[in-house]
Amino acid sequence: MVYNSLKSYWIWRRKKEAEEKEWRALGVDENIIAELHDFDRIAYNSDDRFYKRLYDVGDFYEEIIEDKSQREVTTVEQLLDDVENPAMYKILKKTSEKTLQILLMRVRGYSVKDITEILHLSKTSVYKRIKNVREKLNKVR
Repeated sequence: MVYNSLKSYWIWRRKKEAEEKEWRALGVDENIIAELHDFDRIAYNSDDRFYKRLYDVGDFYEEIIEDKSQREVTTVEQLLDDVENPAMYKILKKTSEKTLQILLMRVRGYSVKDITEILHLSKTSVYKRIKNVREKLNKVR
């Protein structure tokens, strides 16, 4: 969706001219009409800047959403393939398959409770496995 600043300005201007015409017909002083015009113009400019930024951000998010270059990691092999640091890769390669499954599930957004139910492990076991891998990986950094 695009914000058309020029169209918005012309719509505002037509409304202001009609409004000012009515005020003149009612006998309102020209100085007051000029002050109101200036005040409304400042408010319009502020709104215009807001809508320009709003739609710029919206376009930015649409570009991110449309970006298909990031693929979802669904297997342990894909998880290992995405590791760029050779030392981290070595550590993860030596890690047990069950621990890598836990890490993959955490990356995909599963809660520890869900992981315990799916892999039939205790919460403590899941937390310990994650902690052990984290400690090993922190040494590499």
